[in-house]
Amino acid sequence: MTIRDILIYPQDEAKLRKKSVKVKKRDESIRQLVDDLKETLLANPGAGLAAPQIDVHKRVVVVRLGQESGEMEPPRELINPVILEKGPLAKGFDGCLSLPRVVTWDTLRPSWLRFRAQDLDGKAFEMRVEGIDAILVHHEIDHLDGVFFTDRLPQDGELYLSVDTEDGHKYVPLNSLPFMGKS
Repeated sequence: MTIRDILIYPQDEAKLRKKSVKVKKRDESIRQLVDDLKETLLANPGAGLAAPQIDVHKRVVVVRLGQESGEMEPPRELINPVILEKGPLAKGFDGCLSLPRVVTWDTLRPSWLRFRAQDLDGKAFEMRVEGIDAILVHHEIDHLDGVFFTDRLPQDGELYLSVDTEDGHKYVPLNSLPFMGKS
């Protein structure tokens, strides 16, 4: 297993926007990819990671479900995931390891979804996820299609930078920072 470098937005945007190809056969390279994704995810403060984020454009993601319960599961691979059904859009929390320390509570994503994927042995399974887990799975599948979480922000959506200050941890609206053109 190897901890891989994660592509960063915006400097790696062209690579992050590239669509991924379906995995047709399970071989050692796919097992290694899944192992690397899991190891890289566990080494970072996130709940999901898609292969394009480490510059491998195959339809493979790993997710840690169970965030709402506070008991996140170990990383689980989703190979060739496909959304079968989704609930109404709602605003919710979103962030991305490819845009470190930037978060929002305004991303429009399904409140629930049902998807089909395969495990490492090629066995297909279906799951229904809700709330934060639905946001997570939708976010990671978006990466496979070259869609970035900022694409899901409504026009009035706000991005925040997570900063540590002498007064503690804060979220500062990006549009309020001087380098963003507003004061």
